[in-house]
Amino acid sequence: MVNNYFSKQIKKAQFILGFLFLFNSCGSRNDSYTFSGNTMGTTYSIKLVFEDMKYDKKQIENSIDSILSDLNQQMSTWINESEISLFNKNLSLDPQKISDDFFYVLEQGKLIHQKTGGMFDYTIFPIMDMWGFGPLANKNKKIPSDDEIEHILEYVGSDKIKLNYPYVKKTHPKTQLDLNAIAKGYAVDKIHDWLILKGFSNIFVEIGGEIRCSGVNIFNNQWRVGIDAPIRNSLPGKNLISKTILDDKAIATSGNYRSFRAKNGNIISHTINPTTGLQKETNIVSVSVKADECLTADAWATALMVLSYDVGIKKVEEDETIDALWIILNEDSTFSQRSSRNFFR
Repeated sequence: MVNNYFSKQIKKAQFILGFLFLFNSCGSRNDSYTFSGNTMGTTYSIKLVFEDMKYDKKQIENSIDSILSDLNQQMSTWINESEISLFNKNLSLDPQKISDDFFYVLEQGKLIHQKTGGMFDYTIFPIMDMWGFGPLANKNKKIPSDDEIEHILEYVGSDKIKLNYPYVKKTHPKTQLDLNAIAKGYAVDKIHDWLILKGFSNIFVEIGGEIRCSGVNIFNNQWRVGIDAPIRNSLPGKNLISKTILDDKAIATSGNYRSFRAKNGNIISHTINPTTGLQKETNIVSVSVKADECLTADAWATALMVLSYDVGIKKVEEDETIDALWIILNEDSTFSQRSSRNFFR
């Protein structure tokens, strides 16, 4: 399986909240092949449904592990010599040549940055580090002061990253990238599209709870997933609050109820406003986003956790490429659901 930086990344992987659980139902049965492994500090699971398996199963596993390993080497901040880590450590303002996948993710991230009003921002690395999240973070560091935050914001912002294929450059030497909120989604897309090219049509790909499906499941039904209720310390799939059909779609979830850091009895969540550098106080517990591509769903789920519900639902309804489901914490400590008009279609 893919070499990993897993022991530290397991906590990071919990950014993927509201794990999405696979449902089956009655119907005629096909054959299937399921395999799993470790990647990007979390686990992956792939299910292929077919009538006649034309490929060597081990060869497929090895090819997928190779793809994931390559993406890790490009975009993992937990690998010291990855492309992204080398870029982050380099203080030069000269253009740096990067791999095609890396460039594509940065390009798409810029577009989503614009659509979300800056609430998705992949230059958030130093802010996450300052708050005690990420590979270089000091977990015992005190809550940052206003002066510290103001200083770091001087070199945070996607506008400080310039792209000119196949080069990327920073306009401030201390600007650093963090693709944790988009890279897993892209990896799901990469594996899904590779399997399509290999001739498979009934596909389920999941990395750390980010999912993309095509075709039908083993019972000839559309793929269905469940969304976890926001109960801290509950096992994935144990307490479901909702379920939805994925008709050749992707889904990703972000939230607050599992990813946090405890400090002197206080809970510090990972949801940070990239424009202010401050934690977001919100009654939004989780957001699940459906889109054609998992990269899009992944990044939007992160952004919608920062935006208020009123602003977020407006942006979602204005964008025909996405739909979203919010889990809201009510004043009486119960939970309610709100969704865009087509989320459950």
